[in-house]
Amino acid sequence: MNSQIKGMQKCVKSAILLCFCALSVNAETNKVPEPDNYRTENYRASVPYSLIGATVIETPQALKQFMTLHDPLLIDVYPAPNKPDNLLKTTLWIEPRRETLPNALWLANVGHGIMPDSLINLLKQNLPSDQAVVIFCEPNCWHSWNAAKRALELGAQDVVWYRAGVTGWKEAGFALETHTPIRPFRP
Repeated sequence: MNSQIKGMQKCVKSAILLCFCALSVNAETNKVPEPDNYRTENYRASVPYSLIGATVIETPQALKQFMTLHDPLLIDVYPAPNKPDNLLKTTLWIEPRRETLPNALWLANVGHGIMPDSLINLLKQNLPSDQAVVIFCEPNCWHSWNAAKRALELGAQDVVWYRAGVTGWKEAGFALETHTPIRPFRP
């Protein structure tokens, strides 16, 4: 009887080990590969763990430490609706508001995969030449990955992609500020 129990315990341990191995292999195969180009649809989906040329920060605690050491420019790229072109001049338009990291610039819509020149120029004009830039949005949001990739292509030297976004920052208990988006100049 004692040998039967030991045999069963051995089987259970083996089964548990196999499950852990399967989960580990499954986690490795489910990693999202880094694409060659921008994501142009289904923006709220699993994102890669890397961005060639950029530093990736996973946690709000790591970002807070980075901010203390480097004083980076923070750019939130969360999308927002634009004022409709056909809106009557007498109609009141109230810009959307968003809670974001303190002192961040909210450059709405610069994370789209396909963008007009006005948005590309807005991002380019706000990229610093002499300090790190941290680009973020929300967890599992391709807008921030796209915008960080575009910042690199526009010549930014020290690009950081913060994957946990505003939600991660808020869940860590860190302070937020309310902002309205910075828009391209429209004559």
